[in-house]
Formats: sequence, C-alpha cells, structure tokens
Amino acid sequence: MLPTATFPDAARAVRDVLLPVVAQGAIMRRPAASRAADLLHADDRALRRVRAFRQRYGEGPLLIRLPGRTIALVLDPDHVHRILHETPDPFSAATSDKVGALNHFQPHAVLATDPPLRAPRRELNEDALDTHRPVHRYADQMVAAITQELHPSGTLGWTDFRKLWSRVVRRIVLGDKARDDTELTRLLDVLRSNANWAAAHPRNRRAQERFDRKLGEYVENAAPGSLVEALMHSTLHRDSRTVEPGGGLDPAGQVPHWMFAFDSAGIALWRLLAVLATRPDAAKTIAAEESPLLAYAGAAVQESVRLWPTTLVVLREGRTETRWDAGTAPAGTEFAIVTSVFHRDDEALDFANDFVPEIWLDGRSDRSWPLIPFSEGPAVCPGRNVVLLTVSTAAHRLTSRYDLDVDPHTRAKLTAGPLPATFDHTAPRMGFWRI
Repeated sequence: MLPTATFPDAARAVRDVLLPVVAQGAIMRRPAASRAADLLHADDRALRRVRAFRQRYGEGPLLIRLPGRTIALVLDPDHVHRILHETPDPFSAATSDKVGALNHFQPHAVLATDPPLRAPRRELNEDALDTHRPVHRYADQMVAAITQELHPSGTLGWTDFRKLWSRVVRRIVLGDKARDDTELTRLLDVLRSNANWAAAHPRNRRAQERFDRKLGEYVENAAPGSLVEALMHSTLHRDSRTVEPGGGLDPAGQVPHWMFAFDSAGIALWRLLAVLATRPDAAKTIAAEESPLLAYAGAAVQESVRLWPTTLVVLREGRTETRWDAGTAPAGTEFAIVTSVFHRDDEALDFANDFVPEIWLDGRSDRSWPLIPFSEGPAVCPGRNVVLLTVSTAAHRLTSRYDLDVDPHTRAKLTAGPLPATFDHTAPRMGFWRI
C-alpha cells in the first residue's frame, strides 16, 4: 500500500493544498475566494506543504483518507507524466467529481466520458478543432473577430474586458449572429457556478434546457467559418446512429466545453497583458512580430499559463489497482496533480518565478520536469492550437496598437522581486492608450 498521511497531515493537505483549489472554483472562479487565495499566498503554501510531504513520505503518491473517498496527492514529477500518458486506461479523466460537475452543463463532453465512447468523442473534437494542424482552417475568421472586437479604450477592469472577450468567443465558436447573445453566456455562467459544487448542488434544469435550446439553434444553423460549422462538417462523415443528442457522440454537447475553455484563455490573456504592461521590452517584441504564427506571442501565452495555471488541479481516477515503487493504490483512487506546485518549484527550475517566454522556444520546457499548461498525453487539450492562435493574435493586436498600463498595486506586485505564485485575475485594472 502507498504511504498514507497521518490524520494531522491529511488535515494539513486539505487546508493548504486541496481546500484552496475547491474554494476558488474549478469550473467558475469565485472572485471573493480568488482574492482571499491571493492575500493568503495560497500557491506558496501548497508548494511548501508538498515539499514537506516529499521529505516525510518519499516520492508517493501520498494517500489522503477522507470520509467516503481516497485522494492520492501526486508528489513526484515522473508520476505526473505516467498518469497523464496512461489516460484513459487505467487513469480515467472522467473522475466522479468531474462528472458530477460537468453534468450541470456538458454531460456528454469528452472529459466526462469513459471508453468506449470516449475515443470517438475525442476524435470528433480533434477533427473540429484541427488539433493536428498548427493553424485551424478558419484562422482567418478567428483573426477577423479579434481584430474587429478588441478595441478597448481607457481603463478597464476584468469584468469590462471579459465582455469584449466574450463577444470574440461567441463569434469564433458560434458565428457572427451570436455576437450580442449575452444571455447565452449568462446562462452558461449560472450553470458553471452550480458546477463548482459538483453533485452537491441540484441541477438547474430550467437554465440548462434554455441554454441547450439556444445552443442547439446555433449548431443546427451552423454559421460559415465558425467552430460549430467545423463540428458539423466532421459529424457528416460519421455514422448517423452515433450522433444523436443524449447518446452517441452528441456533437452539440461538445460545444459548452469550448466556451468554458475560451473563458480560461481570456483569464490567461488578461494576466499576460498585466505582465506586459510592466515589461515593455517583451511587449515590443510581441508587437513587432511579423510571422503569422506569432511564435514569441505564443510562448508568452504559455508562460502566462505556466506561471498561473488556469486548471488548478488535474484529476484522474484509477479504474483498477495501480502499482507504484512505494506500494499500490486501490481501484477508485483519485489522483490529484496540483499544477502550480510543479510549475513554480524553484528548487527544480531556475526560472520558476520569472517571466521567461524563451523557455517555450529553446527547448527548456521539454525537459523531464512537468510543465503542462495544456496537459499532456492522450487527454492533452485538443484546442491548444486554437487557444494559441487566438490569444497570441489578441496580444499582438493590443501591444501593437496600445500602450499598456496597469494599476500601481498590480505593477508593484509584478515588479517587486519574484513573480507571485498566486495572482487574482480580477484585481488588475488596465489602461489602454492608443499609440
């Protein structure tokens, strides 16, 4: 049997590592909890606790016994790679908590699916998102939406910027007619907020039915150049018996996750803009890029997500008993990879607390230590190319047309020594001054 935390250590693991993740909201960030996590330096506390567990218990994984469940806290970098590369068998991405959460708004998403249906749903996502191509087939339409919508003026907070970003997201995913459909985004926000509580919160069936009905209309009347058109094109090549709503592939059921993921992309962009406001040389490099692939901007995006992961914890559930050097984990064990404790470990990474986009260009990010802004292995984010294209384009447009400024408190936070491990994205206020 794997090492098991003592009762006091289990309590410390909950307090310092697991509870902050749950409190902030895995599906929809809770602003008050995000502010509290920032004030309490939650990610620093988590890293210190994991280091203490490594010294006391070894490489782990470390079993945390909780009422009615067992969580294995992943401590070793090699174990991160093993778990991610051995997904979905034996380490399922469709953990009980995740399924309970996603049932609120995307019950048939690939993340909530086990074999045998998982593979065809994953393939459908990859086909629609052009996962295996560096540039999506509708890149021109995506760039046009960004160019036409992202023209901020004056000083904006996160809520202001999110309104602009949500217009971009709706146009890219659903088409131009969805540009002003703020009700769709509001409904999704309601469902995602409920999903933070997983199965403990009753499902808001009225909101879910309204959301599904509106979304279904956009999918059924797929706008040219939208991601839902790419989705329906991929669906036409499949056996019609596998694509019915409520069973089989359920193409429309894959779309809510794209909108959810684009919201995280907007958070990463907002944090990146705050950093660039304090690092004019990096901003100038992004603004000056002429290659359509925007390599440095893409590296800066990945660096933003490395520094402040938008997926706070990666969960996998062992469907069978699994063997490790330190012992075995019983079937049903839920493995928790807290991303920040690996991304910001300054004992393993000399750049851990610095903004260094170059690591994504010179090979340092490919070394054995796990840097997983988009996860890795068979469950790697299928929309990585789309996220990099859209966020890089947005960063390039804004830095080439505006002088960026950030409020004094955030500026001091991002320039006074090592970058903070926790960064509440709702805190910065950004000034956009037309060049």
